[in-house]
Amino acid sequence: MQQDTFIAEDDTQIVFRYWHATQPLNRVIILLHRGHEHSGRMQELAEFFCRQGYHVYAWDARGNGLSGGERDAASSFNVFARDLDQFVNLVSQQSGVAIHNMFVVASSMGAVIAASWLHDHAPKIRGVILATAAFEIQLYVPFATPLLKLARRFGWMPRVSSYVKSKVLTHDRMQQKLYNHDPLISGGISTDLLLDTLYTGQRLIANAGAIDTPMLVLCAGKDWVVKRSSQRKFFQRLTSNWKEWRYYPDCYHALFHEDSRQIVFRDCLDFIDRVFSAKPQNTDYQQAHQRGYSRDTYDALRLPSLNPVFPLTKWAMATLGQHSDGIKLAHQCGFDSGRSLDYVYENQPRGRNALGRIIDSIYLNSPGWAGIRRRKDLIDQLLEQQLERIKDNGNILDIAAGNGRYLLPPLTRYPNVQAELRDYDANNVKLIRQSGEALQLQHLDVVQADAFAPQSYAVENKFDVAIISGLFELFGDNPTIQVALDGVAKQLKPGGILIYTNQAWHPQQEFIARTLTNHQGEPWVMRCRSQAEMDQLVSLSGLKKIQTQVEDAGIFSVSVAVKP
Repeated sequence: MQQDTFIAEDDTQIVFRYWHATQPLNRVIILLHRGHEHSGRMQELAEFFCRQGYHVYAWDARGNGLSGGERDAASSFNVFARDLDQFVNLVSQQSGVAIHNMFVVASSMGAVIAASWLHDHAPKIRGVILATAAFEIQLYVPFATPLLKLARRFGWMPRVSSYVKSKVLTHDRMQQKLYNHDPLISGGISTDLLLDTLYTGQRLIANAGAIDTPMLVLCAGKDWVVKRSSQRKFFQRLTSNWKEWRYYPDCYHALFHEDSRQIVFRDCLDFIDRVFSAKPQNTDYQQAHQRGYSRDTYDALRLPSLNPVFPLTKWAMATLGQHSDGIKLAHQCGFDSGRSLDYVYENQPRGRNALGRIIDSIYLNSPGWAGIRRRKDLIDQLLEQQLERIKDNGNILDIAAGNGRYLLPPLTRYPNVQAELRDYDANNVKLIRQSGEALQLQHLDVVQADAFAPQSYAVENKFDVAIISGLFELFGDNPTIQVALDGVAKQLKPGGILIYTNQAWHPQQEFIARTLTNHQGEPWVMRCRSQAEMDQLVSLSGLKKIQTQVEDAGIFSVSVAVKP
């Protein structure tokens, strides 16, 4: 066993251990430990796989073990998935093993990290094993979650002590003793991280159908730490063509440290060997707009609903909502319109009276609109990096610029960058031109063009950077957006960069479909694309994804792809 470190994107030092097989199979297994623990706790399992010819890597997640960061804390749960994506790519570089020849074996909170990584980043990993996944943690205090949320609103209870003792983790007395005397195991967790873990578990269960990776789920029958029903629900909703379930009725939560752990080890090895011996599972998403998980969800939302909440909400928004400037505007031009989106970005509650301003504030802080603003922050960060790269003599394109909300402000700082902003709407084109003149931008071309028309992409190898933001989320048809992706790929120079967004999930998808209208006056029914689907469409255009960023609520992602 050897030890090394890497530096995460926010400069946190992450420690990891690795074990190299003496007779390697050119395959890697990555181990993710439970919450509160560290990679040293996975040594017996690592050595077991190593003896079978697998190289093994295991990290101390940030805030755990020897790694840096505040103990058992993170700015959001998504940071762990981002760290894991960076770690897996590092392991691939160091070991020389491609990601499609890797497997992840994860326990408890580590299993939630692995599942969120699959959902949000869509890696081409060969398979995953989730053991006693902490999708829903057992909180034995009545109303614990709402009480913790209330406490955090007032700044109380920044940390929660863990009730978990070694005797409810394993029957093995020696393992209990090792756990009790391990100085690197912590006894608490940040309240914010606990709440975010619970939220992440809920969204992963709700949208498990977006995950198609081969998966084995291990469940303990006497688990006092996490709920078994949530693990089963997640498993049933997976769309993977290769998913298996193992139930150990007499085991406690820590399956990899139980008396009967050798049985668990062999079950894991059997699954891994069988997956590696078969042809890789690759889902074809080109027809996902016609069949499959997301299409089924979309079709269900077009059926009538007997839930009285939706018509009552529509009535309230049509009456009381008219006191809110934002809701009134959205009723006039569509909740998905550019004008409505601009209002959301402004984030200044307005209304005809005090009641209207209160309603407007609630409206602007709904999960989707808050996520939209966080998405813009991610785009701004990535856009700044690319503008800095091409600042001396670069060309940048936005194929559906709206009123130019992304590009116009930063272009004032990069006078040598030539920008072309397109939009289908003549009013938006007029607004962009007026704003460009007001900002005295000298290298700005504004074009009225249809992003989904092949003739809009006549000139090849013209641009260094292209942006497609918020556009594909409005159109569920894949051949339509493939036209735009192929056109952008054609117009990018070799080495050129595409920044694109996606919406893989929305907590209010049904509410929106049944209460809000789009710019055409029709019910706003969205078909959310999984990140795997969106990335595949980008890949079909000849581009290669190199990075994904996900905003804190896990609704929107911003990715970067390069033209080889």
